[in-house]
Amino acid sequence: MMHFTHLHNLLLAICLCLTLAPSSASELDRIPRDIMSQRCLECHQGDHAEGDLDLAALLQATAEHLPPKLIPQALTEKWVKVEQAILQKRMPPPAEDALTPEQRAAFQTWFEKRIVLLSGQPHIGPTPLRRLTHYEFLNSLEDLLGVSVRAEYNILSSVNIEKSFVEKVLPVEVPGESGFVNDASALASQPLPLLDYIKCIDFALSKIKRDESSLNQLFGFSQVPDELSAAQVTDIAKAFLRRALRGRITEQHVTRAVTAYTTAVAQSETFPALKSMLRTILLYPEFFYRLETHQGQTIPYTVSEPELATRLAYFLTCSTPDDILLDLADSGQLSQPDVLEQQIVRLLNQPRRISLSERFAAQWIGFEDLVSDSDNAELGVPTINRAQYDELLYFFDELFRSDRSLLDVIDSDWVYVSKYNSKTYGQGQLKPRPPLEATYQDVLAHRRLSGPQRRGIENIYDPPTLHSVQGDRYGGIITSAAVMRITSAPERTSPVRRGVWLLDKMMGKPLKAPKNVPTIESVSRSLPSKNPSKLEIIQAHTEKASCQVCHQDIDPLGFGLENFDQNGRWRTQYRNKQEVFSQGTLPGGKSFSSPKQLKQQLTEIYGEAIVRNFIRRLLSYAIGRSLQPCDRVTVEKIYQRAVASDYRSGVVIREIINSPQFLCRQDRN
Repeated sequence: MMHFTHLHNLLLAICLCLTLAPSSASELDRIPRDIMSQRCLECHQGDHAEGDLDLAALLQATAEHLPPKLIPQALTEKWVKVEQAILQKRMPPPAEDALTPEQRAAFQTWFEKRIVLLSGQPHIGPTPLRRLTHYEFLNSLEDLLGVSVRAEYNILSSVNIEKSFVEKVLPVEVPGESGFVNDASALASQPLPLLDYIKCIDFALSKIKRDESSLNQLFGFSQVPDELSAAQVTDIAKAFLRRALRGRITEQHVTRAVTAYTTAVAQSETFPALKSMLRTILLYPEFFYRLETHQGQTIPYTVSEPELATRLAYFLTCSTPDDILLDLADSGQLSQPDVLEQQIVRLLNQPRRISLSERFAAQWIGFEDLVSDSDNAELGVPTINRAQYDELLYFFDELFRSDRSLLDVIDSDWVYVSKYNSKTYGQGQLKPRPPLEATYQDVLAHRRLSGPQRRGIENIYDPPTLHSVQGDRYGGIITSAAVMRITSAPERTSPVRRGVWLLDKMMGKPLKAPKNVPTIESVSRSLPSKNPSKLEIIQAHTEKASCQVCHQDIDPLGFGLENFDQNGRWRTQYRNKQEVFSQGTLPGGKSFSSPKQLKQQLTEIYGEAIVRNFIRRLLSYAIGRSLQPCDRVTVEKIYQRAVASDYRSGVVIREIINSPQFLCRQDRN
C-alpha cells in the first residue's frame, strides 16, 4: 500500500486556499468572456487577429472542454500566454486603459480553477508514453549484458571524448519543448531507429565475454555446458526478461524467447544460441518503450511498484532497474517512504549518477555542445573543449554529490579547473583545495587519476581538479570559460546573447527573437562614429520602444559579463583599445559595476526565480515532458521545501520523486 498522506494533505490545502466565489460554474466561466468581450476581442478576433491570437475562438474551444474533461494542452498554452500578458500588464497595450485590479484578480481566479485545477482539484495532466533515449538505451544494454559499448574514459590517449561505434551509428536526437531529448512528445515525433538499434544490440552482444564472471551474471553458470535443459533455458529467459522488460513479463514473452533459443541451438552451439535468445528479447517493443498500465482514469492514480522502480532508475541513473529495485517492487515495499529513501541514497551512490550531470545539466546549460561534434572547427582545440566540458561536468556532479545549494550555480567559493585552462583563468584567482564535505560517494574517482597512474603515459589527458575561489572574478558557472564560450560568437562576445542565455537558462524566461532585426554589423556601419563602442552599437540596435521592453532585461545582464572575452579570459580593454563597459542597472533599480556584484544581485533579486527555474527543469527532465499549469501546485510545494533547506539539491531531488507527477499517472479524456 503506497503512503501518500502528505500528497492528500497538499491537495486539501490547495483547495481550501482557493476562494469559493464565484458561486457557480456558469458565473465563473463568464469571467473570461466578459473581460475579453469588453477589452480584447476588438483586436483579437477573426482571421486577422493581432498576434495570431483569436480569443473568441479560444473561448469557444475552451467551453467545449469544461470539467470533468481535460482542457487540451494546445488550448492551455494559449491561455498561459494570455495570463502572462495580463499579469505583466502588457495587455491591454499601454495606449489603452489597463484592467482594474478586480478584473485581474477575477481572471486569475478563473485561471486557477479552470486551467490549473480540474473540477477544483489538483491533477498532473495526461501521462505520456515514454521511450528510451539513445543514452538510456546504451546504458541499459551495458548494464543488462555486463559489457561496455562506449570508449572507456581512462584509457583514452586522445584528448577528444571520442564516439564509439554505437554512438556514431545512432541518429541525432532532437530535444522537445522541455529542452531535453527525453521529452516524450519529441521522441514520439521521431521514428524509432530500429535498424540502428539492431546494429548496436549486435555490437553489444559481440562484446560478451566467456569468462566466469560474465557467464555467472548473464546465465548463472561459470562454464558454458554442451546442452541446456528446457527448464534451464526457461529460467535464464525469465531472469533476463525480468530486467530487460522491467518486471512486465508474460508467458508469451517467455515462449518467444525459448523458441528463439531452440531454433538457434539446432544450427549452432549453446553459447551463440543463448546470445540469439538475448537478441530476441532486446528487440521486444517493451524494451524500447516504458509501458505502464492504463486505467482510463482522468484523475491521478498511483503507478504500480515495478513502474515506480522504472521511473526511479531512469531518473537517477538513466538505466534499467536492477534486481534490488525489482525485488523490492515485487514484494510491494519500494513505495514505502523509508525504503524509497534508502533506494534514492543507493542509486545516488552509484556511478550512473553521472547521468544527472551528463544528460540533465549538460542539456540544460548547453555545455554538451563543446564535445558533441569534434569536427566543428568553431569549437576550437579539442583539448580545451574537453577540459571546459569536464569543468562543468565535475561541477554539477559535486553539486549533487555534496548536496550543495542550488545558488552555487550562480556563485560559489569553489570551482573545478583544468590545467589546460590555467592561462584562461589567470594568476591569483584560484587555489587547489581539499575535497568538500560529501554526502555521496565519489563516482568520478576513477577519472581523477593522473596520467601516470592510469597507463603510465605521461601525456595522457588529466581531468580538472577542485579549487577554491581567491579573487572576485570566478565562482559558480556563469563566469566559467565554458559558458563564456557557448554564449559568444567565434570571434567576439555578444552581450545580447549572454543576457538572453541568463534570462532563459538561469531564470526560466525564454525570449523569442523578433522578426526583421538588423545585424550588429549593419547597425555599426550606420553610426556616425568610425569606431563606436559596443554599448553605442547595442543602444542604437535597440532604440525602438518595442525593443526596449526586452532589452531593459537583456542588456544589463549581458554587459555585466563583458570583462570575459569569447574564450573566457579576463580583459579590461577591447582589441580596439576601448575600455570594457561592464556595469548596469537591473529593472529593480539595483546597480552593479563588476561580475561579482552582478552575481550578488542575481542571487538577491532573482534568487527565487533561479531556484524555481532549476526545480521546473529538473521536474520536466524527471517526468519527460514540458511543464503545464497543472504542475504549478507541485512546483510551489517543492520550492517551499527547498527554501526551508537552504536550497539543497538533494531536497529538490527527493521532493520530485515524492511528487504526484512522479508517483502517479493520469490518462486522457
